[in-house]
Amino acid sequence: MIKSISALKGKSTASGRIKDILWIFIIAVILFTITIFSALLGPVKISPLTVFNIFASQIPLIGVVFHFSIPETSYIIVVYLREPEIIGAIVVGASLGTGGAVVQSVFRNPITEPYIIGISSGAALGAVSAIVFSLSLFGLFSVQVMAFIFALIVVLAVYLFSFHGSRTPPTYLLLTGISISLFISSIVGLLIYTNIKLENAAFFWLLGSLQGISWNELIPVSVVVIASVAVIWSMSGQLNAFQLGEAYAHSVGINVERTKALLMGIVALSVSAAVSISGLIGFVGLIIPHICRLLFGGSNRMVIPTSALLGALFLLLADDAARTAINGEVIPVGIVTGMIGIPFFLYLLRRMASGSYEN
Repeated sequence: MIKSISALKGKSTASGRIKDILWIFIIAVILFTITIFSALLGPVKISPLTVFNIFASQIPLIGVVFHFSIPETSYIIVVYLREPEIIGAIVVGASLGTGGAVVQSVFRNPITEPYIIGISSGAALGAVSAIVFSLSLFGLFSVQVMAFIFALIVVLAVYLFSFHGSRTPPTYLLLTGISISLFISSIVGLLIYTNIKLENAAFFWLLGSLQGISWNELIPVSVVVIASVAVIWSMSGQLNAFQLGEAYAHSVGINVERTKALLMGIVALSVSAAVSISGLIGFVGLIIPHICRLLFGGSNRMVIPTSALLGALFLLLADDAARTAINGEVIPVGIVTGMIGIPFFLYLLRRMASGSYEN
């Protein structure tokens, strides 16, 4: 995946750091612009000025000092229907993009992501189980907590089944994760098929959807994802070492197995929180880290934040396409990401088979 140690060190000069910060700022501005544009999309037409006024009124100081004339109906539509879906796309996309960057670095495998190795399917099983069996042990957050517990169980199961000798070889981890993911997805499908209360949610859980997200669900998930991305970013140095091999990571003083388990636990927490409100959305974590490495080099000090931002941007645009592709219909966003991701996945496989992909 990475050619040399120097490729991972990135730009160490002051000008290089300024350039990186500038790129992050530019992507953030583009994301904010697309966020405003996305709020305009929907069956009810709302003017750009009204949307801007609604956004401005929600900023604490500005909303208090200035008075904005906003129609009540437009305010309800934007704030309680469109904004949660838009912010949900940003949060879920950031979680999946960052998670993909982490598992690709840890496994040193360019064709893996949280969806493929079972974390997403484990989280979906936990969330669906909480709904099917009406579990309320954790109150309003029962679905989210169950999603995390089952995602963590899957991570532990993958580790146990792939443990060989005194270590967990990345290839074994990947193959075990794929096998367990397929098995769990079958259980999720069975639960959905045999329960009437989940009949209308089948597409939501199996294909992914951002419709119907509420602020009560979104706020705690956002806190979890933001905190997880921040912690992962602080561990960029360890991730860079993993990309050069476990032997190298050990040689520079990293406790390989403990650090690997910690990183996978953080990814499980972040992804399970995202899956609990979006269902299964694949290929975001596969595509985005590759684009970031192509644009900004191999160092995770740049790949992690840009994967979060570009993951958010990618899923937001995919959701916009899902809402507007068919007039009067909203298709599951997982269909859009799958149509883009599967050809990309096959392209990577072909490059690896021909030996043209640097590992």
